[in-house]
Amino acid sequence: MEKSFRSLHSDFEIYFHSLDETKAMEEFRPFCFAGLNGSGKSNVLEALANIFYHLEICVARYLPDTIRDKKNFKREVCTPDAFILEYLIGQKKGSIYTIKNFDKVTISKKTGEEPKMEIRKYPFDQEAGQNISLIPNLKLDIETPGKSYLPDHVIGYSSGENEILSLPFIKARLVHLDEFKQYTQKGVARYDEPENGLIYIDNAMSQAVLLSCLLLENKDSLKPLKQEIGIQCLESFRMHINLKNFKYEIRNDSNLNIEEKSVLTILENEQLDRFKRCATSWFINKERLVLDFYVGKDYENESNPTKKAFEEHFGDSFNLFQAFRLLYELNNHILDDSTKEEVYRSQGYYTDGKIPTGGPNDDVFHFLDFMIIKKMKDSEIEKSLLLRNFSDGEHQLLHTMGICLLLKSKRALLLLDEPETHFNPSWRAKFIKMLNDSITASNNKTNENSSYNIHYLKDILLTSHSPFVISDCLPNNVLFFDKDQDTNKLKVKKASQLGINTYGAGVDYILKNIFKTQMISAQSFEEMKELIKTGSLDQLRNAVDFYGESSQKQFIFKKIFELTEDNNDSKHTKGKD
Repeated sequence: MEKSFRSLHSDFEIYFHSLDETKAMEEFRPFCFAGLNGSGKSNVLEALANIFYHLEICVARYLPDTIRDKKNFKREVCTPDAFILEYLIGQKKGSIYTIKNFDKVTISKKTGEEPKMEIRKYPFDQEAGQNISLIPNLKLDIETPGKSYLPDHVIGYSSGENEILSLPFIKARLVHLDEFKQYTQKGVARYDEPENGLIYIDNAMSQAVLLSCLLLENKDSLKPLKQEIGIQCLESFRMHINLKNFKYEIRNDSNLNIEEKSVLTILENEQLDRFKRCATSWFINKERLVLDFYVGKDYENESNPTKKAFEEHFGDSFNLFQAFRLLYELNNHILDDSTKEEVYRSQGYYTDGKIPTGGPNDDVFHFLDFMIIKKMKDSEIEKSLLLRNFSDGEHQLLHTMGICLLLKSKRALLLLDEPETHFNPSWRAKFIKMLNDSITASNNKTNENSSYNIHYLKDILLTSHSPFVISDCLPNNVLFFDKDQDTNKLKVKKASQLGINTYGAGVDYILKNIFKTQMISAQSFEEMKELIKTGSLDQLRNAVDFYGESSQKQFIFKKIFELTEDNNDSKHTKGKD
């Protein structure tokens, strides 16, 4: 980078795999960003999200009028405005997903210039790369050459309200909405997937993730959800689709016409008919289409009619998610052009309050009565519960595992910001293994890649403060963020470069070597330190029962032993006198 970006200074660099780490690239090995709060971990995720959003808009054949205007998007202006990005990507139709079928992609952008793309074929040692165009040919209406060398999807997820990460994804949603409107204006019967591959998983979208997985993932891949949370099956759910008319803007040259169209008109044929054919029952109540779906306890039965219907009409979990996603994104129809333009022009922080949220009567779509049969903890009792009755930690586990299952067969980049914050210690310790086990179990056993763990989904970048998560990541995959005391610049080093073997390491070892902190909380630590320094023998003996077990407590025992020995020596000397 030629200019600084957030806490990333102008010459900031970060390295992941080297070309000789082929074994690591063939396995499920997420990259974990570790470091103190404010050290810049999330800024790297934000920079990548912004870069890929910019590239997606550069290659897009369709751009809405609200973004096509030079004020709202310039090919030569990005945030960050200068970068070099290098990665390997598999061929979409390669027979085997292995490094020999990969291309090395180099995307470079200088300040004030458009980005440029080069590719190199295996073994990637060519001096000059092949230039790939990032400019769409609107006359031919074919995919821009550079599009096939970008990830199929870039997914953003944050456990909190990380708005700087979500901004490029919010922009992408608005592009999707206008793209869909243009397709329906042309009379296209079926619109399955937006051209832009950015997807943000917020609270609303996570319901679609979970539902898609519970309906169309196999029972082996869902085992961790059954074992850890007690989910037995999806019992039933309801979909509400608002049929009322809403404003539909159509531009013809310089003229803007406002038409009124109902959702039924826009989603006619394939979009809604597929859901109707899967529904147990449906009816129209006033201006709402209500579809009810009953799955029941025999979900694992291959002849379950609801499951069979969804398999027939949607194929797999990701295609079903895309259909839900489209409905969710139509909820943004209430945004006017001026609001969209403000979002597109934003290059920094963006608050939720600037995007109006519609009420229930404004929403095109939402779920209702999402019922799951759950086996209660330490009991054989099964209860039918609403999804909203689940805890924050349970929701977070469902979201993150569901995202990975959906994207297992896609060339996807996952940007996960602290995905385990609400987990209990046991789930944090099992998190990486649960992901790996689920994705491996869902591999297509008839595919020649399935004899070993080579699924497409390997590019997961996550930030974490959990020593348990770090302990399940190889030292080459743990990147530690810190500020240089002399230059105040951010420096990133792999744990392996620091001589720290994170894989399988104990919590105390990681806390001491990665986070540079003591093994116990600060208040009790300081109390014990002062007690050891100034406390009497009686005070130290009383402290033994007062404080819990820790390495620091061992120093109390040591001090008691030393004072006892001193007293004995004193008595012995006095006796001689």
